[in-house]
Parts: sequence; C-alpha cells; structure tokens
Amino acid sequence: MQEIQKSKAEQFRKQHVSGKLLILPNIWDALGARLMETLGFPSVATASVSVAISNGYTDGENIPFDKLLEVVRKISLAVQLPVTVDMERGYADTIPQLKENIRLLIENGGIGINIEDSLPDRKGFYSEQEQCKKIEAVKETGIKYGVPVVINARTDSFMLNKDQDAIGFAILRAKAYKNAGADCVYPIMMNQYDEISRFIAEVNMPVNVNLQKPIPDLPRLEQIGVARVSVGPQLLNHVLSNMKQLAEGLLQYDSSPFFSRDLLSRDYLDSLAYVQ
Repeated sequence: MQEIQKSKAEQFRKQHVSGKLLILPNIWDALGARLMETLGFPSVATASVSVAISNGYTDGENIPFDKLLEVVRKISLAVQLPVTVDMERGYADTIPQLKENIRLLIENGGIGINIEDSLPDRKGFYSEQEQCKKIEAVKETGIKYGVPVVINARTDSFMLNKDQDAIGFAILRAKAYKNAGADCVYPIMMNQYDEISRFIAEVNMPVNVNLQKPIPDLPRLEQIGVARVSVGPQLLNHVLSNMKQLAEGLLQYDSSPFFSRDLLSRDYLDSLAYVQ
C-alpha cells in the first residue's frame, strides 16, 4: 500500500510540471470521485466546504477530523487516482499534532494536501515563520512514512488584503513556502490574468488558481503558465442548485424540468459502484 501511495504522490507531483493544465475536480464523496475517474480526470481533490456541508457541518474545521479521514478513506478505496485533501489549517494547534494528522491522512489514502495561512477568525495570518514550520513538518512527515506528500500552500492574501498590496504579500509568502518545501502555491481569489502572469513569473513554481467568472478561459490559463486549476465547492453548488430547481418545480406540480435533459443510464450508474 505504501509503495502504491508513493507512486501516486510522485505521479501527482509530475502532473504539476507537465506543461498541461491540471484541472482538479473538487469532490466530496466516493461516488463523485468514481464519476471523475470514469470521465478521465488524472487526479481528484476534496473541497473543505463540500465535505463539511455534505456531512452536516459548516466549513472551518468544524467537521471532526476522524470524519474527514473516513471520507478520504472511502474516496481513496473507490478510485485508482491520486487523492489530494483540503486540510484547511491542518486541524492542529501544534506541530506534533499536525505531524500525527499527516500520518493519519497517509494511512487513509491521502497523498497531497492544501494548507491555509490565515488565522481561524480570518482577520490575519499566521506569521511566515509559523506557516513555514507547518509546511516543513508536513514534508518531513511524508518522507518519514514513505509517501512524499504533495503540498499546495494556500495564501489568503487576496481574501484579506483587499485594500493593500495583495499580490506583493502573496509573492513574498509563495517564495517562503517554496523554500520550506511546498510543491505548489495557491493564491486563492486571484482573478486577473495579468496578475496571474506576474505572480507566476515572480515565484517560479507551480501555481494553483481557482476557476472564477473573471478568469474562465482554461486554454489561456494554461498558456500563461498556470499549473493547476481547482473549482472549490462549485461542483456541489451546481448539484444542489439543480436539485433545488427540480424540487421547486415538483412543489408547483411542474414535472417538466425532470424530463428536460437526458439522464445517465442505469448501466452507467451501476458502473460507478466501487464495492466489489
């Protein structure tokens, strides 16, 4: 199992430097992961919002860590793909606890993580030194247990520094995180093509952006050098939005939305089963 996970981690890391845009579908359960694998995605990622809400919790590390691990385990058993996990701030207040959590994540099939640099109250940041120690701890733990965890270091600069030099702060953070061992950096909410181009040129490492309305052009993102695009909780939002529309129609005795599109066949649905 360890050798398989090590291979998946190395495979996932290479997907960031292939020159081809790595499009990561953010899913929340094994069924969604199976669907993404069937469609041909090379890897899957969880989204913290989606995993939390689908299990009855709000985002912000409110889902118990053991429940998150249960979700990760089910996903990793359902697919042959690399599985990377949104761990928010690591579900830990200390470095030893973070290391233990990474060990447990590996034990349950995860080979990559997102880790954020903003404080729980979203009113500030962990110091650069604190966040680098976290990244170093994740890297060290992965090496110790034989699975070189792929670290996507998220900086929340564009969320919190709206009236300041968000890109300058993000660049400084990215360079520090790279030196600490991060494989990719994620300046979440950066949504201008010119800023993305500047950021990539400055940090000289794989960059993850989240797909947003101002930057919908995937070929252009690939052309300017983005390594990885994720969609966050938007797949879940689309699913629930569609379900809400259908249900509202039923309440009005309107069944027409039910028959407005071709649905997946029963055979296709059966093909998504993963318990052998």
